[in-house]
Amino acid sequence: MYRTTIAAGVVLAATLSATALATADAAPSHDRSTSVRAGAYKVTATVNKTEPLQGSKVKIKGSVKPAAAGSKVTLQLRYADQKKWTNVATDTLSGSGKFTFKDKVSSVRERKYRVVKAASAGHAAGHSKSLKVTVFGWRELTSLNPATASGFGEWDTGVKMNGVAYPNSLRTFPPFPGSGSGNSIDYNLNRACKSFRGVAGLDDSSAVAGTATVSMATDGTARYSGSFALTQSAPVTFDVTKVFRLSITASLANGGTAAVGTPQVLCSF
Repeated sequence: MYRTTIAAGVVLAATLSATALATADAAPSHDRSTSVRAGAYKVTATVNKTEPLQGSKVKIKGSVKPAAAGSKVTLQLRYADQKKWTNVATDTLSGSGKFTFKDKVSSVRERKYRVVKAASAGHAAGHSKSLKVTVFGWRELTSLNPATASGFGEWDTGVKMNGVAYPNSLRTFPPFPGSGSGNSIDYNLNRACKSFRGVAGLDDSSAVAGTATVSMATDGTARYSGSFALTQSAPVTFDVTKVFRLSITASLANGGTAAVGTPQVLCSF
């Protein structure tokens, strides 16, 4: 009698097990299993400018697959010195799953963008690869600390050439015996700038017969040289990409005072 009861129990357990398996096979899949099978959204994005000018706009565009027309995607931003992403804007996916964002770059801080599509419709969340953007802006050369200086000074005001005033400029000190050469000033650009611009000439405080030669070099390579008499000046521009040190020198004669009006550099800092 005991053996018969055990056998019946085994048969009953086997029957229940088979029923449970059949029920599990017939039950609909949960969202989680569907997400695993479907995978995450694939988000691709590109940016039209990787080195934009401060104050301009960058355009980030791309697509999401599967298309998920009408759903939202989010543009995120992270600065170089930050660890967390910040939401910047949202866009609605088109019928083909495309999106477009525009963002104004108001600072010269290095940043990265990415586009995120939240989980939905049985797909896990996905995001694009990060897009590095380095913003460049014009800044006064005199806003940097000179690496070396001899005979040259920085002047917020007071520099004039042919009656035109130039703020935030460079000028040699008033001439004195033996000051004809050896006037120089150097700045470290740390290979983070792209262009230089300014106006070289003779300051209006010079003697009538005064003259000056202004020369500029980058990492020891000559980039510009010009000689001037009273009321004479000339614009100067050249590339400083990957330049570490910018050097400006002047040679004076007959009571001349050299000047570089409002020198500026286009930098990412």
